[in-house]
Amino acid sequence: MRLFLLISAICCCVNGLADFIRIGNTGEPATLDPHRYNLRLEETILNDLYLGLTTMNQAGQIVPGAAVSWEVSHDGLIWTFELRRDARWSDGKPVTAADFVFSYQRLLNPETASSLAFFMYPIKNAEAINSGNAPVSTLGVAALATHRLEIELEKPFPFFAERLLYPTAYPVPRHAITTHGENWVKPENIVTNGAFILADWRPQGFVELVKNQRFYDASNVALPGVRYIPVQNTTTALNRYRAGELDVILDFPAGELRWLRQRMPDHVRVSPLLSVMYLVFNVSEPPFDDIRIRKALALAIDRRILTEKVLESGEPVSYGLVPSIVANYPTATTQLPDRELARKLLTAAGFTQNKPLKLTLRYFTGDENKRIQIAIASMWRSVGVQTSLHHAELNAHFADLRQGAFQVAQAGWFGENNPEHYLELLMSDIGDVNYGRYISPKYDRLMRQAKRTADLETRITLLKGAEIEGLRDFGVIPLYSVMIRSLVDPQILGWQTNPRNVHGARYLRRK
Repeated sequence: MRLFLLISAICCCVNGLADFIRIGNTGEPATLDPHRYNLRLEETILNDLYLGLTTMNQAGQIVPGAAVSWEVSHDGLIWTFELRRDARWSDGKPVTAADFVFSYQRLLNPETASSLAFFMYPIKNAEAINSGNAPVSTLGVAALATHRLEIELEKPFPFFAERLLYPTAYPVPRHAITTHGENWVKPENIVTNGAFILADWRPQGFVELVKNQRFYDASNVALPGVRYIPVQNTTTALNRYRAGELDVILDFPAGELRWLRQRMPDHVRVSPLLSVMYLVFNVSEPPFDDIRIRKALALAIDRRILTEKVLESGEPVSYGLVPSIVANYPTATTQLPDRELARKLLTAAGFTQNKPLKLTLRYFTGDENKRIQIAIASMWRSVGVQTSLHHAELNAHFADLRQGAFQVAQAGWFGENNPEHYLELLMSDIGDVNYGRYISPKYDRLMRQAKRTADLETRITLLKGAEIEGLRDFGVIPLYSVMIRSLVDPQILGWQTNPRNVHGARYLRRK
């Protein structure tokens, strides 16, 4: 069976390579294991390889995926899913409710070491299992029948259908993992249930996917395949696009936007992304455990200069951790820069002109990121702070953050249209994505109270109270939301801008 798939993939590559779409991804994936991924660039590829219970359409809206329908109990705790009876793994085996039970237990098993396992903490006993305090068999997921899945939540979570969109909620093939162990994700071994299968992966070269002929909706998938090519530098990406080497790039330098709109208007796609870029303090390391230091550094930053003068592409300023475009959630109060107060706070904390605060600001490699951090360092210099800049490739940067190996660092969070997705980042028990090890008993209490509340209006009020508390502590400095800046060849049809910036290759085709 596997030989048949490989021969099919090779034939497709040879005969249809000209019809493949070449997408410039923002870097090299570290893994294509849905339970061990960490970066958006990995999620982009995983979205094509796998299908969760829910998925997204071209407009970024939540629609049925591996499940055709679901019901929620009156108390919001029991979610029952009816699975597609025609769903198949790429090797022809049926996708069943038992596959999801295995997959969610695997994700939450501490031995898997998934840094994003907390995405599934709404499920009953998930957190206890992931913390090593309960056996995986106690997870609130059960196969009621071959194609009927029940998920019991710990507490009401009205956003659960959205949480299932992520690779953490994708099924993985138990039979392939059992047979091949850690090597199950290699092209010759991998089995997927999405619109595409992995045909080839050449590190720093490309990740090549070909159409999965056993996908339930294969007749409506027009592309024979897609190549994801890692191009982290946005200037390089733009040059390769203009040279005809790429059909799509997912980012380009903000300073090129005006020129591109004038010269290539039918290629440019710009829209706001559900996201927040922020600075995080390592509050476990002095002097960043002192709120006066954190507040001073925050008050020295003029966010509007960053968005209007440095980025120049209309990024919305963020004064809160929740993006302003999140639906039905009040935006944070504007915080204007106050450098005089910043200097007073630094002096009160023991830092003067003769004894200046010295710090290292870490960021991930990129021309735009570099200009932002240089601007921030200049603003801090105006209040007497001496800043050293340190950059690293994306994977290495976030590995350092997860290990707490930094003083102040650039970070970002993307994806959901609900406030909890962002506010969870400051919970003390959320794991290593609370990069700065921020701890606030009041913040935790408000967040936990919100999570126990089924009434959405009351839940939002509690969440807002937690956000206000976190912002008062200056554990992080929200800066701005990202503007999606893509170039898409006009010959590519089916690409729709959406606030999640998700563009499944199953919806794309060439003219």
